[in-house]
Amino acid sequence: MLKAVIDTSVMVSVAFAKTGFARELRDMIADGKFTLVASKEILGELYRVLNYSRILRQFKPSREDIDEFIGLILEKALLTEGRYSLSKIEADPADDMFLSCAVEAEADFIISRDSHLRNLKQFHGVRIIDVKEFVKTVEMS
Repeated sequence: MLKAVIDTSVMVSVAFAKTGFARELRDMIADGKFTLVASKEILGELYRVLNYSRILRQFKPSREDIDEFIGLILEKALLTEGRYSLSKIEADPADDMFLSCAVEAEADFIISRDSHLRNLKQFHGVRIIDVKEFVKTVEMS
């Protein structure tokens, strides 16, 4: 089964999408169509970002909406132990957590819209792609 790490900006879209590829990705997570990989660091950032005032203003989620999404991620995600750490992205060191998690889990993909990650295209055998490409890849596998 394919393994993928999803960056925080994509996860925010997945959390609140009603339609489109982000919604398809959420359904794929819920249905176990691939193995979602995360780390405690990634989950911590996701929780913080989902509670940013600008995110709350834009999407207007209820506390239950956020808790339900975090619950889904906790239920479905394979959590790495955080033994692998690297410094690759000088322009945005916070993005290194996604690379570290993917390498530690021997993931196949990182799903991202972040240019710092996307410009790498691949890292230690992990392909870095967007949501649309990943959804199509899972549908074809």
